[in-house]
Amino acid sequence: MKKLTLISLTAISLLLLNGCNPAAMMNHQLDPNLPKLNNVKAVTSNTSVAFEWQPVAAKHLDGINIYRTVKDAYVNSPQKELTKVATVNSPFASHYVDTGLAQNSAYTYTFTTIRGGFESAHGQVIAVKTKPPFEAITFFQGFQKASNTIKLIWRPHSNKLVKMYKVEKSINGEKWKWIASVKNRMMSEYIDTYVAPGFNYTYRVIAVGYDDSISKPSNVVSIHAR
Repeated sequence: MKKLTLISLTAISLLLLNGCNPAAMMNHQLDPNLPKLNNVKAVTSNTSVAFEWQPVAAKHLDGINIYRTVKDAYVNSPQKELTKVATVNSPFASHYVDTGLAQNSAYTYTFTTIRGGFESAHGQVIAVKTKPPFEAITFFQGFQKASNTIKLIWRPHSNKLVKMYKVEKSINGEKWKWIASVKNRMMSEYIDTYVAPGFNYTYRVIAVGYDDSISKPSNVVSIHAR
């Protein structure tokens, strides 16, 4: 099970400025003689961050621990959670990809080297931000075709990494609900048969990428069913 450690705002500030209080986030017992990892590079995408480093030239290391804050921790939370998100079990490894992140969100990472039940002081601290939602579909229309049917059409998204579309619906101004997944980027229609006269129906479409990134919502289509 992953171990969470709460760190105060003051401690986080010191971490960013000074490399942190090493004992504050330990899963292992601190060994200050173990080498730190201070040469990490990061590349962000919509929902992941890729890390690369030069392996530490030290004998008998077992690997590296990777820690991460919850998203936007420095903005929204007076208590800062850092989670050990991965252990890289080879001293010769030099890459790791952290996936399943939220788009347009800030995260902070730090790294330790490990040997047996011991862990180094924290090395480099890296602040990253994932990429924002990509552009919305550029054309979206809807038509009532029968008393119980509304047809929606849109232009296929130009991004070839789109795998599907989410169709969302609001009835009489209520909250949006995800009502359908339309598979395949080139498929560009949805027919809603859950329609009743006298109700106001509002729709929007969101494109979804293969990495589960999403687009901005389309313009909305509103129809008063008759």
